[in-house]
Amino acid sequence: MSVDLGATARSLLRNRLQASLTLIGMSVGVAMVVLVSGLGLGAQRQIEAQLQSAGPTLITIRSGNFTPAGASSAGQEDSSGGEVGGAVLSGGDGVGADSSAASPNAPAPRPAIRMTRFRSPATALSEAEVRTVSGMRDAVAVAAFMEGNVSLAQDAGTLARVVHVNGFQSPWPNMQGWRLASGRWISEREQRDGAAVAILPVGAADRLWPDAATPLGQILKFKDRALTVVGTFTTHDADAQAVIPQVYTNLAQARALLGRDDYDAIMVRAGAVNVVSALAARISASLRELHELSSDTFNDFTVQTQSAAAMRGMGTSPGTVRSVHSNIFNLDQASYEEMARSLRKAGRTFSLLLAAGAAISLLVGGIGVMNIMLVSVTSRTREIGLRMAVGARTRDVLMQFLAEATMLATIGGLFGVLLGTLGLIALSHTLHWATVVSPVMLVLALLMAALTGVAFGYGPARRGAFLDPAIALRAE
Repeated sequence: MSVDLGATARSLLRNRLQASLTLIGMSVGVAMVVLVSGLGLGAQRQIEAQLQSAGPTLITIRSGNFTPAGASSAGQEDSSGGEVGGAVLSGGDGVGADSSAASPNAPAPRPAIRMTRFRSPATALSEAEVRTVSGMRDAVAVAAFMEGNVSLAQDAGTLARVVHVNGFQSPWPNMQGWRLASGRWISEREQRDGAAVAILPVGAADRLWPDAATPLGQILKFKDRALTVVGTFTTHDADAQAVIPQVYTNLAQARALLGRDDYDAIMVRAGAVNVVSALAARISASLRELHELSSDTFNDFTVQTQSAAAMRGMGTSPGTVRSVHSNIFNLDQASYEEMARSLRKAGRTFSLLLAAGAAISLLVGGIGVMNIMLVSVTSRTREIGLRMAVGARTRDVLMQFLAEATMLATIGGLFGVLLGTLGLIALSHTLHWATVVSPVMLVLALLMAALTGVAFGYGPARRGAFLDPAIALRAE
């Protein structure tokens, strides 16, 4: 059968005050559902972003294999004194057969691959390495870097005569945790076009132009080119306190000033802490293949994770260093999983608390729908008796009252969706909370409102549909 929506709307308008109060209750309930979903999704995305960025997720690639890192995740090690420790290395965990292996606490030797050859000079880092690493799974950002001292022109107008030029790619500042102090960063287009611009640490700018009101717009003059300062930044490392002022520019300008094309380092940011060691191992394997190193040749590059870089080996027993570094993967994995469990548990607790509030609000809205429908059935008893006397079936009456309840709940749901969306926008802009306005959730919230109308309107509708026509006709 078809339901007369016009008659349904007219029936609701007979009790404007009750209908308005019911709409308010339903609107609040649906708005709470929208707010909960938006805050929950926002919190979830924020937690996932924190898991992606928290912890030591940087990997540094350098040419040569003389960095005292103790042992790498790829199975090559040194004695933390700058030279490769031992000519026999295991194929998997990097435990070597040198004098430290005789220690009673040293792990038992494993089947080994003998590496005796070195490549000298080591292969320089270039765009080939950048392309190789950029296409890897779990590598979310890759940036090459080059540096060197360059003399300023005689008429440069600065106190310093030499600056340390650093060429970098766009992801580098974010990887290093720099914060903009004034001006702006070098743009993507300026990076691509090799524009003659530079940024400086705040301390370096103060030493170059101590009397200037602002370093922005100042010109750094070199022998055959000049760079315009477009921004300054603060940094946690020693750049600001370095004896020689640090100058940062794009790679094209750095190549021209330094007179070379090779890179000093390539920085890689992994997607999460627990994939750092595995990604470092894949990088090492890919670079060995790129450099065409045979199985008996040591790496001519260094792949160092941020965890390994933090564990300095100077003054420590080589055996201890190797033992610690060989377990960095387990340390990364354990710390990530513990952090992930804690953050996700907090997120679930937060979402459940909000969901409980939303459920209560929706329940109150549903009770309001039931209340007004009971009032409507009671006040229209004689009307129901007349309809049934002229041939209306029980199903017809049931569907008419269900339509009224559903329309009332749906209209309240529409207002609730609008109110909840405005609330999420307000929370995002005023309190800067992480919120997400999901179209799917808005549709689901509206559907929940309609289903609430059906569920709470069914009882009153059934009561009206099963009235005895004779008794209903005698009602006043």
